[in-house]
Amino acid sequence: MGLTKARLKNRLLRARLGGRKLPPLAAASLLALEGLDPEAPASSLSYVVLDLETTGLDPLNDRVVSVGAVRLREGRVRLGQRFAELVNPGRSIPAEAIKVHGITPDMLTHARHAGDVFQDFLAFLGRDILVAHYAPFDLHFINRTMQSLYGFPLQNLVLDTVLMCQQALLPSDPYGIAGHAKRCALDTLAKRFGLPREERHTALGDALLTALVLQRLLAELEHKGVVKLRQVFSLTGR
Repeated sequence: MGLTKARLKNRLLRARLGGRKLPPLAAASLLALEGLDPEAPASSLSYVVLDLETTGLDPLNDRVVSVGAVRLREGRVRLGQRFAELVNPGRSIPAEAIKVHGITPDMLTHARHAGDVFQDFLAFLGRDILVAHYAPFDLHFINRTMQSLYGFPLQNLVLDTVLMCQQALLPSDPYGIAGHAKRCALDTLAKRFGLPREERHTALGDALLTALVLQRLLAELEHKGVVKLRQVFSLTGR
């Protein structure tokens, strides 16, 4: 999807909502595309890089147990600007999931539920561009909460580092026969760029790793002449 089409869909949504009074966080998301310059260098903008840990890999039935995010602004990871919180999923956590992220039910006894946590995350996100590794998975959980709370999906621009990897590092594969998915796995990219992986499978650790990957993918795209926000979003946006 191009930036123009994203803005058109946003305006249609705003027209449908009419004069409806919205909570401040919903209103901020609704206006997230305002002020974005499509001609601005993508590396000069502000991003929030997100990772979620969940009870499993089924977006329809599984739930979030941890949210982690860091901000990348003007090409630099702002370590002082981060978001990290455990989430009460309101259901059991399968042993297979615990083996991956190490989050046990007793750790979530006093954790808040997703609706409360995601409202605080939206405040942290503001109007920044959201970035995730395989973004549709994380976006599903955010939009489920957005729809429940406000009646519409997240309106911020979303970039997917998997798509960025495919555009920046890999040869064209229109028929999907080259096994690109594995070549764009987060561990594979961390190894390629020589990045540390000590905190893998924690939400904040994976968000930080994805932010470091994002830095390098933006640089790779620039080498290919993909510099402006509209160019990057048309190739790697969700």
